[in-house]
Amino acid sequence: MTLTGRRLKVLVAIAETGSFAGAARKLGIAQPSVSAHIRAIEREAGVTLFERSSGRQAALTNAGRSVLEHARATLALATRLDDELEARGSAAAATISFACQRSLAHTLLRAPLATFARERRDLRLSVRIAFQEEVLAAVRMGAADLGCLVSDEAPAEIPSLLLAQQPFVIFAAPDHPLAAQGPTQPATVAAYPFVGPVESSMFGRIQKRLLARVGIDRMRLAAEGTEFSVVRDLVMAGVGLGCSLAASVETDVAAGRLKVIDIDAPPLHLDVRLLIAPNRTHVQRVVAFSEHLAKGLKPPQT
Repeated sequence: MTLTGRRLKVLVAIAETGSFAGAARKLGIAQPSVSAHIRAIEREAGVTLFERSSGRQAALTNAGRSVLEHARATLALATRLDDELEARGSAAAATISFACQRSLAHTLLRAPLATFARERRDLRLSVRIAFQEEVLAAVRMGAADLGCLVSDEAPAEIPSLLLAQQPFVIFAAPDHPLAAQGPTQPATVAAYPFVGPVESSMFGRIQKRLLARVGIDRMRLAAEGTEFSVVRDLVMAGVGLGCSLAASVETDVAAGRLKVIDIDAPPLHLDVRLLIAPNRTHVQRVVAFSEHLAKGLKPPQT
């Protein structure tokens, strides 16, 4: 979705004032403009954000509440980054502001980020952990120089570099019926419930597309969570199957707490992409940082 700062502010203003007219007064714009912004979000997301009823306050739908949560978090992230860069003044020129998806920051990028900060003492690395939607919006709005996330396709309207491809796996508790089987048909896997990210989230949609490519075209969600740690714990408790980057579960798999399910289908992968704010494409520090991350994600030579 093209969630510009203006669209996010319009959505928050409606929620805070309780009406489209109130949002228009608060933002100093015409009410038709408010409606146009909301229609644009709904059209791109394919969901309805507000229940329209004449003479009543604008009531958020379930999907609307989910988008509102991300809108507030993204605007807060942008404000914090802007405040920090402004406070640093001239020092901001030597700062790399980096928005990173949580699952990457906690696994694949832990070592590359640490070594870059140690080796490049001439640069100040400012890392903010966020959801995929927030990373995308922060880079698009210019609140971050760079962003990193996993995706199954290149994002529109933002320059990006493909840093690496990482295995994406289905996993289960060790006592799950599929855990002890050999190669399992996708249709058999689809018969069991899953624990996953929020279905309407960006990662939820990516997961659904990936599984559909190997024949798992329906997912019955027994539970969902915004944090991977919650999904992981629910899978361990036997609530259902889970999906993630292999790097996110490799420690648990090695310890016997989780089991990767062997699917009789081509291996699944996700792209690790570095997003670059359009006006910072050729800055030297951006190039140095992207090269360092790409090197850190490259599999070791055997």
